[in-house]
Amino acid sequence: MAKILGIDHVGVGVKQMGVMKEFYQGLLEFTEVFGEMPEGDHEPIHTLMRTCPTIHSAIQMNQKCGGIFVDLFCHTYPKPRPIRKDFRYGDIGVSKVTLAVADLNKFYKEFQGRLKFCSQVRRVKIPGWGEYAFVYARDPEENLIEFIDGEKFSVKQRFGGVRWVGIGVTDLERSIDYYKKYIGFDKTVIDIHESFSGNVDEISKSEQTKLRSCVLGFSRGNGMVELFESIKPRGRSIPFCTNWGDIGYLQLCLLGDDISDIEKYFLSEDLEFMLHPQIMSSDDPQNTGLAFLYIRDPDGIPVEVMTLPKKKT
Repeated sequence: MAKILGIDHVGVGVKQMGVMKEFYQGLLEFTEVFGEMPEGDHEPIHTLMRTCPTIHSAIQMNQKCGGIFVDLFCHTYPKPRPIRKDFRYGDIGVSKVTLAVADLNKFYKEFQGRLKFCSQVRRVKIPGWGEYAFVYARDPEENLIEFIDGEKFSVKQRFGGVRWVGIGVTDLERSIDYYKKYIGFDKTVIDIHESFSGNVDEISKSEQTKLRSCVLGFSRGNGMVELFESIKPRGRSIPFCTNWGDIGYLQLCLLGDDISDIEKYFLSEDLEFMLHPQIMSSDDPQNTGLAFLYIRDPDGIPVEVMTLPKKKT
């Protein structure tokens, strides 16, 4: 199995970088900036986007408490399109981020009028987990954000970081097997359950929504993923001709150890590649440079694996 060290970030294609930066940095306190890429042509993704040039800007940021990074990508060329014009909860693909808060009821009252909430606060009991409280909101470009609290979370400040990324799938067991076997999610944090059924009707825009969901993590890595299957209504597949860089949730990005070993393993397992390893140039001659590749999961959802620069010995 490839050595995956955890989740690095969730990627979001945006239309208005300034507006989105202000929302995440100013309102949601993603004040820790770990990298900002000025607008320019980025040769390593020419093949990924099947065009040249590929002009975009990007920023990687996080809250002070840590958690999964949020990366915003804003494309100038080729001109991006919305991945969906009518996103519905349960549609196939990366669908949301789940962000912990210290006190959900207090947070909901405090942020009324500041956040675009699209549900009421709800509380459920998840078998083997306990009480789970959640509310949904949308960012300025309609991306879904879930805010949670519960007896399993220890949040000392107002925010407790992005705990997991939610991915809508067509066959829950198939996706669990894939993410465990090939990607390294070897820890079942929350087993398969249907506790959210009937509790997300406001965001699914359907009565008596039926869902099956689970959360997977790493025994030796950071970050978690929620895989969920919408039984009623059925989740719709990724729109035809969607490109990387289009507007909306783009990808899950994993952090790996050695890009060459990871590629060899994925090839040996006959996984579908979107892009074979690309090496980013480095200003430091002692570094080999950041590297990344892209594969698709069983539903065609992009999954990036990146490795960080290593000092030459």
